[in-house]
Amino acid sequence: MYMRFFYGTVSMGAMLLSGMLCAAPATHASTAEPATDGQTLRDDLRRHYPSLSWIERYRQAYPAEAQGHDALWRATPAPALDNNEQLIDALVALQDQHVALADPAGGKPETLGILFRTSSDGAMVVWRRIDPSAAMPEEGEQVLSIDGVPVARWLDQAAKRTFGGNRRSRMAEAAVKLAMASRAEHAATGLANRVRFTVRDAGGKERSVELSYQAVTAQTGAAIAQAVERSDLPEVVLAGGYRVGVLRFGAFAPQYDADFNQAADAADVPGASQDAPMLAGFCAVVRKRLAGIDALAAQSDLLLVDLRGNLGGFGREARLLALALTREPLARTLDLFATGTPGQVKLVEQHNDASCGSIATPRPLLVWTDAGTRSSGEFMATWLWSAGAITIGERTIGAGGGRDADAAGTQLPHSGMRVKYSGNFSVFDNGTRLQSGQTDELALLDLVSQNRFAPSRARPFAIQAVGLAPDVPLPTTASDLLDGGRSGIERAVARLIQSKRLPASVSQR
Repeated sequence: MYMRFFYGTVSMGAMLLSGMLCAAPATHASTAEPATDGQTLRDDLRRHYPSLSWIERYRQAYPAEAQGHDALWRATPAPALDNNEQLIDALVALQDQHVALADPAGGKPETLGILFRTSSDGAMVVWRRIDPSAAMPEEGEQVLSIDGVPVARWLDQAAKRTFGGNRRSRMAEAAVKLAMASRAEHAATGLANRVRFTVRDAGGKERSVELSYQAVTAQTGAAIAQAVERSDLPEVVLAGGYRVGVLRFGAFAPQYDADFNQAADAADVPGASQDAPMLAGFCAVVRKRLAGIDALAAQSDLLLVDLRGNLGGFGREARLLALALTREPLARTLDLFATGTPGQVKLVEQHNDASCGSIATPRPLLVWTDAGTRSSGEFMATWLWSAGAITIGERTIGAGGGRDADAAGTQLPHSGMRVKYSGNFSVFDNGTRLQSGQTDELALLDLVSQNRFAPSRARPFAIQAVGLAPDVPLPTTASDLLDGGRSGIERAVARLIQSKRLPASVSQR
């Protein structure tokens, strides 16, 4: 099995929730008195964090979403951060979903064996069972309380201690981390090793269930990847006179795909480049998906790309699949890095692989995101939107950057905690306005932060912290959690017809 590109570099839990680049650990000259945790972290952020000015601009654009205190990078002297509450308060101020905490014992992910989904009004359901144990709640059961706290209040409280952008996305992220995160991240939201739930089944019967966290293994990772890929909807949904073909993408985790591994192994021959097996594996996955996509397109008027709750993964696979779905060009993507020079950042254009094939009969594309769509899932939505797709649903989580899950991060000298955070942000450009190389930080910010960081096909834009805003806002309701979103598709198509973005008659296409 061709696995060398994955194991030993990115763990499954972190890979699905993170990108691929990271800041380097801080280094400090030896002194008689170690710097405070606050000063250590500030020094590291100023050297390696992509742009604190970016975070300032986001907080100004969305003051109601800002949380925590900016004293970490603004106050003199730096706050000491001599307890975990102060540390968390400082880190949530970064509005960065890729921040992670690791305690001295390590930051390996642990899981309850189930995954959750949430609605915009604070409801929560058991979305997927990973552990087949009979003690587990059933899929579709509503979660009423967590450790005795009503679920809406628990989500609101956890969102205040969850790293990320807007409040709704922090609630969705809190539900993901409730299911799977490190011990330190669980402790940040007040969770112990065992969690007590009150759940209610479809018949209205309530019961109490207590679950324990277990280590995430390779087998767990494979089960999670398989579970999130499963669609909540039938293959074709009828809505407003349209046959809507549903394409589900739950994660980009090809290392668990037999076709990927077989193709990668076959391409791993003497003389081949180190990248050749990876690309061969990606193309095998894309071509397999294309066969199903072409068959679905033949019986559909629209294709709906369902990225709700997408856990991310390998961005190269996501882009190749996006290329396969449209014949329109995708936006260029450039990664932004710190340079160590105040006021200057560096842009590096992402390498784009050649297409592995494209859809035989293109159909108009709807892309459905929610507050839990993250990382490469957000990138896929953004690339498809840049190519003309219509986005529906909720603003995404705003993980427009990445970090290497295995990087050491910043070691804090007093608490023993380690902090990891984004090593890059990403910007998108449908033209050639941006180029690789060093550029003025504030001038770039002036471009991408226009109209409160709104996406644009006419100028460069970005999703870091702010997320991708949908063309048709469609809040997730409690009923959407129960019917898989069928009624949501009907609402979206009706609104698109009403706004004349879709003709009332399919024959007018």
